[in-house]
Amino acid sequence: MILDKENTFFDKKALSADTLTSDIVSVGPGESDCPLRLVARVSSDAGSGTLTTKLETAKDAAFSSPVTLATFTAVPLSAAVPRGNLGYLRLSATSTYTKGTVTAALVLDDDIAW
Repeated sequence: MILDKENTFFDKKALSADTLTSDIVSVGPGESDCPLRLVARVSSDAGSGTLTTKLETAKDAAFSSPVTLATFTAVPLSAAVPRGNLGYLRLSATSTYTKGTVTAALVLDDDIAW
């Protein structure tokens, strides 16, 4: 699996028991017949906790009218990006972890053992 900086939401972002908002990824509006996959994992030193990840889309980078595409509770996460993309994507993640890091990105294929 290849992580591309332009398709990365969180790159080893420090976890805290709080809500984290990711970088914005511009993918352009529309759908593909081969959807991208959203992958996310926490570092091995994170200990125990939960991570609820909300994938949001909007027509503008300011996210003036965000639309939630999906909510995930699995960690590690590997899921197809649902239809409904408006051009820009971001993640909002609610964490109960108090240490460690999170990495999340869009990929063409996944290997959950990364």
